[in-house]
Amino acid sequence: MRSIFTLILLSTLLYACGGDRNKWDTHSIPEGGFTIAMPSPISKSEKKEVTPFGTQIRHFVRWKPSNFAIDKVKLYEVSYTDCPASVMADSLLLQSMLDSAVDMRIKDFSEVEVLESQAIELNGYPGRAFFYDAPKGNTLVSVKICIAGGKLYDLVVIVKKNYSTNEETANFFNSFKLVE
Repeated sequence: MRSIFTLILLSTLLYACGGDRNKWDTHSIPEGGFTIAMPSPISKSEKKEVTPFGTQIRHFVRWKPSNFAIDKVKLYEVSYTDCPASVMADSLLLQSMLDSAVDMRIKDFSEVEVLESQAIELNGYPGRAFFYDAPKGNTLVSVKICIAGGKLYDLVVIVKKNYSTNEETANFFNSFKLVE
């Protein structure tokens, strides 16, 4: 009996520590109006939340490793919500809403009241980015937010420290495209 238990435990550990089990695919999310490259399988969910535009349904598309996997990436996620046309038409209001979106998201990841964000273009779309190196724990968080195509998009990668993840993270962020 002990040898069977040992064999099962060893098999589980080998699977969890094994090579690249997560196949990358380009996922088309028609209801969100975008495509993104991330590992499979993905999950979709939605939740009513306070957004810069008031309380709305926020949609989530995410990949997380299995509970048993030992993986250098803890999360890839794209969330989106509808953006009023008035925001899209006014460049000052758009910038203000991006700043508000960043302020709201920072609170999700940090006990720190203020993290510096920077203005970016995410594949040609106006946006903001911030990075959080958790002082406690073993994670780095990268968040890029943009407004495009009538939606506010929020892309998040959470990785473990001390692993080379630059290529995967860049692939995820650079693959984000709106579909016409």
